[in-house]
Amino acid sequence: MSDGVLVGLDAGSKRVKAVVVDLAGHELATAASATPWVVDGAKVEMDATTLADTVRGVLTSAVAECDRPVLGVGVTSVGESGVLLDAHGQPVSPIVAWYDQRGAVDRVAGGLPDLPVRTGVPFNPIATVFKLAELSSGELRGRRWLNVAEWVVHSLGGDQFAEISLAGRTGLHDLHAGVWWPDALELLGVDETLFPGDARFGIEGAGQASFPPIAGATLVVGGHDHQVAAFAVGATDPGWLFESLGTADALTVAVSPPVAESTVAEIVDFGATIGRTVVPDRLMVMIGLRTGQILDRITRLVGLAGADERHAVAARAAQLDADPRLTVAFAGGELAISGIGEGIGPEQLWRAAVAATDDSTTDVTSRFERWFGEPDGVILGGGWLRDPAVEAATHRRFPSAVRTRFGEPGAVGAAAMAGIAAGVLDAPFAGAVPAERNAS
Repeated sequence: MSDGVLVGLDAGSKRVKAVVVDLAGHELATAASATPWVVDGAKVEMDATTLADTVRGVLTSAVAECDRPVLGVGVTSVGESGVLLDAHGQPVSPIVAWYDQRGAVDRVAGGLPDLPVRTGVPFNPIATVFKLAELSSGELRGRRWLNVAEWVVHSLGGDQFAEISLAGRTGLHDLHAGVWWPDALELLGVDETLFPGDARFGIEGAGQASFPPIAGATLVVGGHDHQVAAFAVGATDPGWLFESLGTADALTVAVSPPVAESTVAEIVDFGATIGRTVVPDRLMVMIGLRTGQILDRITRLVGLAGADERHAVAARAAQLDADPRLTVAFAGGELAISGIGEGIGPEQLWRAAVAATDDSTTDVTSRFERWFGEPDGVILGGGWLRDPAVEAATHRRFPSAVRTRFGEPGAVGAAAMAGIAAGVLDAPFAGAVPAERNAS
């Protein structure tokens, strides 16, 4: 159906975004709304039903802009976060943010000392297992866990579906065997019925939508947002480094299995993760550098009023050399700034924050090269590339990098997956990056 469209929805850390594309991947309409997190002291949570309502509103707005039949809807999202459902499929827990620092790390580390080498995630509060380990086995028994994208698809009328890249963010999935890890389930006092079956690839499809504006459309759980973005731009092929500059500045590289446990241990010890990804016969190594979170924090700290003022500060920052006396660091959810002397203003702080993440990125790429060799090329994407200071830093770091044409590669990748599941596409959209990507 040539006049049909595909929709990609990205339930991200800051926004819920929908992108409507034609069958060539050209953007026709967009809509977005703030992700409905509620911050209460150290807690960052949202109500699952409120998220579902937000998704419906965003989809309705996006689809209304182009009066064409919707053939498929793919959903991608943050990882680690999700919801527990009762036997009737109704939420019985809040959705806790992936960056919420609560989690029973000591209990998991004591009971599962080999968790990093089995699952590819570190001992910190981010992975799902640490949040679930705060609950008793009685609170978990008879419940069903769905990650955010999985819940969104279910709330639109789709099947309960466990997607493999999201499974890899839980700390409950054995990256080597590709199955739910029995030792982790035993620690929680549950069995595999905590999940809706084996973890699968999103392009298998998860039923059809019943929500009226998209009723009948094929539904797909695309998977983890940065990995779906990598799929959109062709970076699920080994040899390509992808930097996705969203709220979390994620760097990814796809590798062919197997990866030795000793290398997995090094990867996790460094602060990266490794797990199954959105396509078969690939693992994805990924690390997030919090660029967006740091710059958002500075935006609030100095009182920048809106996107225009922030862009102006970033443009001035892009013209500055980094001041070695001024340092910015972000750890454990806290921003630390030192060296604020006379004459330091918002643009100097912005430049220092970008410099800090730039140094971290250089360290990461050096480590990736040590493990897997020099990349064939670098692909860039994500909303923070619109920031002049961030764009200048990435150009200095990767002078030969190519930039994807997609403004929202995660949402576009999810739409492409929906097209494949619906049988109207054979592969991701062509032309995601300039032609020289294939000739370099």
